[in-house]
Amino acid sequence: MSRQLLAILGLVVFAGGALAGAFASQLANPAPPASPWRDVPLVGEPAESAAVASILVRDDAQTLARTLDLDLLQRLASSIDPLVDIEEVTFTGSAERSGDILAAYVAGGKALSGERLLVGVVFRVRDGKVVGVN
Repeated sequence: MSRQLLAILGLVVFAGGALAGAFASQLANPAPPASPWRDVPLVGEPAESAAVASILVRDDAQTLARTLDLDLLQRLASSIDPLVDIEEVTFTGSAERSGDILAAYVAGGKALSGERLLVGVVFRVRDGKVVGVN
């Protein structure tokens, strides 16, 4: 056999192996299941979470303590960590499922080191009250 024929045969075997490997990979790793949240209807910004976001921007600790219970305050603190100075909170969207509204926000500000950061926080609103923070 000539060298050119061997080179072409080698390329054909390589390409065939690559295609077979890609096909086998698709069979071995099926697509993930559909998200149960895909069909959740989007809703507007809840007034309750908007009020908490406004309090965070105003840096009003007393009003925040009156608005949220101790457990929620601790969860909020861990959600916005490492921010120590919040300059803005932007609403990014919300969805409703079984009476619960999940409202997502992005908080921007400064960390203790002085660097500017963005962190995400989600409020769970039920029956006109913020009942969860992630």
